[in-house]
Amino acid sequence: MKSTKYLILLALISSAFFSGCWFVRAGMRNLDNAIFDSPAKVENKIKNPVKDNVKLSALWVGQSTVLLQIDDKVIITDPVFENVIAGFMLRTVEAGIDISSIPKLDLILVSHAHMDHLSFPSLDALDDRFPNAALVIPNGVEKYLPSYDMKIIKMRTGNSEERNYIGETKIIDGIKITTVYANHQGGRFGLDSYVWDVPGYTGYIIQYKGITVYFAGDTSYDDKAFKYIGKKYKIDLALIPVGPCRECDQIGNFRHVASLGALMMLDDLRAKYMIPIHFGTIRYFNDPNTPVYVLEDLINKYDTKTVTGIAASEPYKEKIKILKAGEQYIFEYKN
Repeated sequence: MKSTKYLILLALISSAFFSGCWFVRAGMRNLDNAIFDSPAKVENKIKNPVKDNVKLSALWVGQSTVLLQIDDKVIITDPVFENVIAGFMLRTVEAGIDISSIPKLDLILVSHAHMDHLSFPSLDALDDRFPNAALVIPNGVEKYLPSYDMKIIKMRTGNSEERNYIGETKIIDGIKITTVYANHQGGRFGLDSYVWDVPGYTGYIIQYKGITVYFAGDTSYDDKAFKYIGKKYKIDLALIPVGPCRECDQIGNFRHVASLGALMMLDDLRAKYMIPIHFGTIRYFNDPNTPVYVLEDLINKYDTKTVTGIAASEPYKEKIKILKAGEQYIFEYKN
């Protein structure tokens, strides 16, 4: 019996030190902040994010959480709103909008089950407020979910060349959702992510009324997958992570794309616009804003050409919208 208890304890410790996205290790370093500090405030939070005359808008809540409006539909990605994530990881900046300020919600997209992407307190609050919304997840994530009033929709993934980088397409409340390639880890804790290599991660293509949005979730760069996706879809807006990274001027590291790799993804995807995500909220290494500082330097460096040296049809500085937490950008109004 004692040996069994020791094995369980060892598993818990291993999970803490080898959790997906370096998340728990970051939390262990900043546990005192979570106890004694509070995140920076977002001044003048938007109270009316959904507007009648908008064709496409995006409000960056923080981390990988983006509130999208596509015409009359409202979608949120990887919703994480709490100040202390998973009970011990303090946000550097509070969520950019209050859930109470969201007037409607049609669809929730969760890319994978890691704690900085799948938040039970946030889903609980959204379920209370929007019980008729649909919660879309990749196959495998359902193992970690409690029951909700929201309709939970599982989707097959397409995370390999053999599957042609496309998983499954479903029409949900009139919105066309397709799972597309990502290279990351499933699971929620260290052992199930790294040792057992369980499934459950994806990117998404969102299509509605002539607008196409790509949400990457977490992924590393692939020199074939994103070129294929860019040829298959005419993407208006790409939500691409830029961290965490130690050497952010590189393509990426261990299944995360870094700032340079994010630009390469943008080129391959041929997206009209990009919003960088997955920075500025959690201190994984040093300054959580380092990925976007490096991105800004790269944007200036490659002013008239792409990172591959090809003449740019449009400068990165025109295509990339770097938002602060709580900032909303309206890309297109209705005619």
